[in-house]
Amino acid sequence: MYLGLLIHTVVDCFVRQNLHPRLQLLVSTFIAVYGKSFNHSARDAWELFQSTGVEALIAYDCSGAVLLMGTLLGGLITGTCAVILTRIKHSDRELMMGSTAILMGMVLVGLAMVVVESAVTSIYICYAEDPLLIHRWDPEFFNQMSETLHQRLQHRSARLREGSSQNRLPNHIQETITV
Repeated sequence: MYLGLLIHTVVDCFVRQNLHPRLQLLVSTFIAVYGKSFNHSARDAWELFQSTGVEALIAYDCSGAVLLMGTLLGGLITGTCAVILTRIKHSDRELMMGSTAILMGMVLVGLAMVVVESAVTSIYICYAEDPLLIHRWDPEFFNQMSETLHQRLQHRSARLREGSSQNRLPNHIQETITV
């Protein structure tokens, strides 16, 4: 009994640590909305996104990289301003003030970026559960999202067809096998 619980806990921790960061955020959102356990929410989220094709959009999502760049830029700007102001009064403390300001700037901008990341996640979930909700909210955005999803699904199916045609045996080998 305890061994089963231990194995379940280890597997649960392993799955949580190795889950794609975007999917982790989506699963956490499912937990918050529906109050289910992590495993049930992960399965439900994955099934929902695969059945609607939204996982193709999530796979090509680059909002996390853009938000990271914004966080780094915010820290860099804060640190540069601090170094310039410190150079005027205390030139011997530039490094300390600059590095502290970079860290503080990154933390503050990062806190703001979490809100944006949550909004992106919410849009994915809304689109997966009820696409018409986004259509009522903003028809132009809905059309852009639908078009992008359609392109991604076409690209993925073309890659799958290409891969399956490359894995086929040449005709003369297939004929000898069937004979």
